[in-house]
Amino acid sequence: MAYEGRPLGISLEGAIAAIKAEFGGSSDLNVVRTEVSGVKCAILTLEGMVKTSDLAKSLFEPLMGFKAKNAAPADVFKFLSEYGLFSTESAVINLVSEAAERLCSGFAVVIIRGFPRGMAFGAQGFASRAVSEPDSEPNVKGTREALSDNIRTSMALIRRRIKSPKLRFELLKAGKLSNTELCMVYIDGKTPNALREQTKKAIESIKSDLILTSGNIIPYLGKNGGSFFSGVSTTERPDVLCAKINGGRIAVLIDGVPFAAICPALFIENFRTVDDSADKPYYAAYQRWIRFFAFFVSSMLPGFYVAAAVHHPEVLSRSLLLNLLASEERTPYPLIAEMIIVIVMFEILREAGIRLPRSIGGAVSIVGGLVIGDAAVTSGLISAPLLIIIGITATSAFVIPSLNPQMTVLRILNVLLGGAIGFFGIALLSAVTLINACVTDSFAVPYTAPLTPFTPSEAKNIFIKTSALSRRDFKTVEQLNGAGGESGGEDA
Repeated sequence: MAYEGRPLGISLEGAIAAIKAEFGGSSDLNVVRTEVSGVKCAILTLEGMVKTSDLAKSLFEPLMGFKAKNAAPADVFKFLSEYGLFSTESAVINLVSEAAERLCSGFAVVIIRGFPRGMAFGAQGFASRAVSEPDSEPNVKGTREALSDNIRTSMALIRRRIKSPKLRFELLKAGKLSNTELCMVYIDGKTPNALREQTKKAIESIKSDLILTSGNIIPYLGKNGGSFFSGVSTTERPDVLCAKINGGRIAVLIDGVPFAAICPALFIENFRTVDDSADKPYYAAYQRWIRFFAFFVSSMLPGFYVAAAVHHPEVLSRSLLLNLLASEERTPYPLIAEMIIVIVMFEILREAGIRLPRSIGGAVSIVGGLVIGDAAVTSGLISAPLLIIIGITATSAFVIPSLNPQMTVLRILNVLLGGAIGFFGIALLSAVTLINACVTDSFAVPYTAPLTPFTPSEAKNIFIKTSALSRRDFKTVEQLNGAGGESGGEDA
């Protein structure tokens, strides 16, 4: 029998039976029966979702202290709904489905015999990870706090940094089974209205049963079919999130996930860090150029090496060419196959280092790389210059972890095309990648702005440091979006 639209009714046991049936007799549903001034009541909770010590002080003790002569069920309900201060969050329950939904969110539900409505009080106390340092976005001079798995804690971390009534948190739910809480975060007057509405519609269009990671909602937020790049970025740093929404973006928090999705995203943002704002402009500009160089080295160096050695030996000096030929003569495989094998082995070692426990993950990847690499060169399976190329490429890839998927695919494609048709193949792949990036947009914002369309006043901020993660970085994009949000302030 479906209880979704069934009212609680006045029968206490009937209401309890209906809620138990809604949960299919799940063992984590707790029912405490008691009497309040002679009126039989029941308090329902889910195991592990409420903090029992707080519940005893805030709900049980006041209920046991309520004394009234000839109390009726309506008197108890009036005490619960109007006079008692049990929780900062409370709601009137009319339906069985409403009671089940509140229980899953960490509420305690009170049902009164002889009264058709109940009350739900917030008593959330489920276990969550404490605020810790960011793992994927480390820094030298920035904050040491990362977003939490608990969406309320993450909201508090953001509110601490933006103490303004214009900061908005809008709670939504997604996931047919998980019923996961999502929170849109933006600043009123800075985030365009069109962006807010499009993001809300995208969240409401999510059809997944479960929302367990940010990857479950990003395809709905950034609908770029066939795009090589993503118009939605993620961050676990509350300071980065605050800087982005101050520039007119919108962030989406996910309950149970310590990463926030931010849209729209720009390509240039992958080459900026929080520490840029703490360094002198000349040094921050130098570091930014290093990151650009590392991106091209990681993506193209193996392809250039293969193309030059196979199709364009004239670009190499005579001594270097002779060394390469001597090294390759001792290896049994063609250069392109050799390069692909080494790239795949590097990816296997990197994946092993990530998936293994942290205490041994780094050691296994380092020892594995040294032992395998040294043995492969000594036995003549791999040439020494090729191993040096892969080492430089791998090190460069670690400089920009946010673009690692794209760099990995470009690296392999450059090797294949460079080995097949030389520098022309690399140039062709570069052109296709550039075109794909230029046509990528998220919420009508070009991914490559402010380079295309070109805005001179904003483009200079790409290569030199003015104010890292500032509002100027997004000013052009806001204009491109044609939004009606007011400026509302200066740079962050």
